Amino acid sequence: MMLNEGQLTEHTEEGFQPGVCYDGDNVRLEGLYPDELSAWRAKRVWKSALESYFLLECENDIEFDVQSDPTGSCYKLLCDFKTACARYAFWRITNGQTPEAQYLIETAHIPDCDARKYDFLTAADLRPTQKNEPTMLAPANNRAAAVSILTMVKRLVHILGNKSRF
Repeated sequence: MMLNEGQLTEHTEEGFQPGVCYDGDNVRLEGLYPDELSAWRAKRVWKSALESYFLLECENDIEFDVQSDPTGSCYKLLCDFKTACARYAFWRITNGQTPEAQYLIETAHIPDCDARKYDFLTAADLRPTQKNEPTMLAPANNRAAAVSILTMVKRLVHILGNKSRF
């Protein structure tokens, strides 16, 4: 399914940032990916995670849709949570209650291979689609700590990457 012009403008105008966003008003997860394969891989992993962690039935509780922008340079995976059980699962994911499921959703597009093993460490965190929504897992008093941990992980990945060449 193709998106109409302007539907991805809020993401493409600011610069494309792959990752997973949540829309609390529409009770929806949105994955933004640079290629179609990543979007379909993410759909498979999201479906599996939602079924196993929350016992949701994909036929009744949730609805998936993979869309692309008119140029084919951005693919969007949409997951709408339809039932009360599904909405509760959405709330748990977006409020840090299920870090295992959240991690699977955030890293679902990354292939499980040696060449991409460090991508799991630097995958983008779940973030709100709207600027005024609170950021997950990083309250105001812990943002500096979260940034320093991310910086430390990136340095560690860089060091480990350099040592593996010797």
